[in-house]
Amino acid sequence: MQFRTGLLLNTTIALVSQAAPAYASVLSWQALRQGDTGRDVYTLQYLLREAGQTLSIDGIFGSGTDSAVRAFQGARGLTVDGIVGGNTWEALIKTVRQGDSNNAVRALQDQLKNGYGYTSVTVDGAFGPATDAAVRDFQTSRGLGADGIVGLNTWHGLVTGASTAGSTSGTTSTRDLASQILNHPRIQLSTSSSTTGGSPRQNILDTINGVPVKRGCKDAPNCGLTTTLKRSMLEGLLKMANAGNTIYITSFAGGSHSQYSDHYAGLALDIGIWNGTSLSTPNSAHTAARNACIAAGSDAGQTFNAYNDPKGHSNHVHCAWN
Repeated sequence: MQFRTGLLLNTTIALVSQAAPAYASVLSWQALRQGDTGRDVYTLQYLLREAGQTLSIDGIFGSGTDSAVRAFQGARGLTVDGIVGGNTWEALIKTVRQGDSNNAVRALQDQLKNGYGYTSVTVDGAFGPATDAAVRDFQTSRGLGADGIVGLNTWHGLVTGASTAGSTSGTTSTRDLASQILNHPRIQLSTSSSTTGGSPRQNILDTINGVPVKRGCKDAPNCGLTTTLKRSMLEGLLKMANAGNTIYITSFAGGSHSQYSDHYAGLALDIGIWNGTSLSTPNSAHTAARNACIAAGSDAGQTFNAYNDPKGHSNHVHCAWN
């Protein structure tokens, strides 16, 4: 009788553990889904490989990545929807430290080198002294314990750009950043719906409401897709405004751009008016706006105006973040 009771109890426990995840994420993660591109997609793809999935590492959340995500979710008892939210991120995360060698380390190194500018790091999958030094520096800059161990909080900081320094609540969410932008007296958001995708104001409202933003639709592969406005870009815009600049935004994720534009990854913005001067024609404000974007962390190689890319950006300044 005792054997039968124990067997029944164990069977019940096993069924419960298969029916639902053992935990729910309490951290705020930026959700990824099919159609997204960018640095965090690289991270996702490396972590999926580490979890045993077969897929390309190209930074594009296409059908192959979607299939790998769904297979992983099914194997871990998560909701199989192809959306990489908090529970999926935290199931994928693997703690790594000096001496480890695997695809999770490659994910870490790619974020450090290509996302945060630690040029001394090589993306080779081997967690050596250079990676350890970069991790500790990153942890210090984000108010994390600088122990060189990349666990949940450090991964969260890398993927979301979150900082605990000077904050009692732990992180400033992208919703909070978007709310600051909406209410900032020096930031003006176009409400124009003449271009495909959502207007800048609607993109910000959607971010505040925690829903994906509409992308523009120049080419068929872009049509009907969404993305999320990324932390690095939102923080950069706020830095420029907080420095005393008045900025009129004509595009975030909407508008007509090339298929793999940083706009469609939620990493770029277009400035139409800078400190009261229209950028509809080449003038000194073009250079001032571009320099301010770079000072606020935008990628100089992907920040264009009428002078360094006159063909495509003669009437605005385009700024893109990593």
